[in-house]
Amino acid sequence: MMVSHIFKKDWLLLWPIVTALTVLQVLLAVARFSAGHFLNGVPTVPLSLLQLVAAATVIVLVLHQDPIPGIRQDWLVRPIKRRDLFLAKLLFVVVLVQGPWFVTDLLQGLANGFPLGESMAAATASALWVLLTLTLPVLAFAALTFTMTETFVAALGVFVVIIAFLAVPGFVGAAKPTAQSGFAWVPSFMRSVLMLGAAAGVLILQYRWRRRWAASALFAVALLAGQTAPFLPWRATFRLDQLLAAGSSDAPDIAVAFAPGEGKFRLTPGQGIDDVLERPGLGPVDVAAENQRRRAAGARTVFLPLRVSGLISDSRLLADRTEVRLIGPEGRVEYEGRGNRLEIRATDADATIHQGVRVPGEVYSRIEADRLDVQLDYHFTLFEVDGRYGLPALNGDLRMPGIGWCATRVDAAGTRVLFRCLQPGERPSCMAVTLEHTPTGQHNPEVSFCVPNYTPIPGHTLPDAIARFGGRLPFYDPSGLVRYPVGEAELSETRVVVTNFRPTVHFIRRVVIRGVRLRDWEAQGTANAGVSP
Repeated sequence: MMVSHIFKKDWLLLWPIVTALTVLQVLLAVARFSAGHFLNGVPTVPLSLLQLVAAATVIVLVLHQDPIPGIRQDWLVRPIKRRDLFLAKLLFVVVLVQGPWFVTDLLQGLANGFPLGESMAAATASALWVLLTLTLPVLAFAALTFTMTETFVAALGVFVVIIAFLAVPGFVGAAKPTAQSGFAWVPSFMRSVLMLGAAAGVLILQYRWRRRWAASALFAVALLAGQTAPFLPWRATFRLDQLLAAGSSDAPDIAVAFAPGEGKFRLTPGQGIDDVLERPGLGPVDVAAENQRRRAAGARTVFLPLRVSGLISDSRLLADRTEVRLIGPEGRVEYEGRGNRLEIRATDADATIHQGVRVPGEVYSRIEADRLDVQLDYHFTLFEVDGRYGLPALNGDLRMPGIGWCATRVDAAGTRVLFRCLQPGERPSCMAVTLEHTPTGQHNPEVSFCVPNYTPIPGHTLPDAIARFGGRLPFYDPSGLVRYPVGEAELSETRVVVTNFRPTVHFIRRVVIRGVRLRDWEAQGTANAGVSP
């Protein structure tokens, strides 16, 4: 009974702020829904951060109506059971802060034409993930402070710690092994578990014993430990994924071997030697900045021909990580690094590829003529077809099971077809998309939309429970360097062919190449300026 009294009291005190938060959540949901597939300039990231900060602020204000620190609180004098106080605060946050968020997520799914069950599942998973990773940690954080000034100062300290862990590693050369890979969910999950455990400990320490300093120390230790999770070694992360995801452990009969008879790598027109390509998660600005950095670094790239056998026809083989070691004649390791991104589109049981290896300029100039052993350690994921669909390239509109509701249109420059999809919950891990001229069967080069995420845990939270994804399919190059089989004149009879893939197994392969000279495997017909296909 006391829980309802506290709930009602907090509502009477905070209803204007709670109402404002609800209105904000509704307006953001309406803006995202009205923007449709192509968002039409809606700044999703700033608005998502605004929503998170607003929700966190309301959670802090709710807890500060009856703060835990101090000795003059009304709930201590009356007295009120600490369990009832905590349950009232938790109920308020779940119902009045997360409740509208859940409802708008659900209504967005339904308004976009998705079934009730699918929309409900996505909204529920998102709400549960927000509860565990945002609501409870913020509740614990607020339980440590007495006033909004204290909270602001403490939040500033947390922000400084997070920024430090984002910025400092780049200056000291510390890499995050799983960054931009499908295994990034493992350190993220570990960080969330640490913060959730700390939040539970803080709430128990505060609401049962009011041990502020012990609770603060626990929260600080968990915060620091959580920020180090992304630096977990790759092999440990790989094994944790296999353990936590409980995927298939049957390694396929796929072999990788050096194939010198395939000759040197040949560039296609307009292709940079080592330029990264635009793909989901790596837009034009990021691509330009990365390619400029690569050229300035002065590295040299060699391309080693490899034959991959035992492939499943129409599958995809993605190297989540390629570790390279160059070993000199006396067994000394001359260089250790990462190989270029590798994705194999299997059309047959065998495939030939060229693995790009970038070597720092000063190292290359010292060992380019030496006979070296090259060791390549691949961490592969095999993807198999999970559905293939086609929709018109001009103003297409199609619902695809396992992918979502997708649409197409030509961009403002008239050079690319925009392909965008909506899907409740998580986006597909890997898709291949191409423009195909229906009457002739001609098609443009395939574009990979692989942004792997191997997490077994649902919980898409930002900007809401609807995943928005897609990319661009070029059909015209203004520079004239590339001529596409399917151009603007054929678009009215062209369809976008979408192939969805699902990850089936992770496995490791090692290739050892004996006695090669780096200069023998530079790209043919070009000056190696240091930039991978």
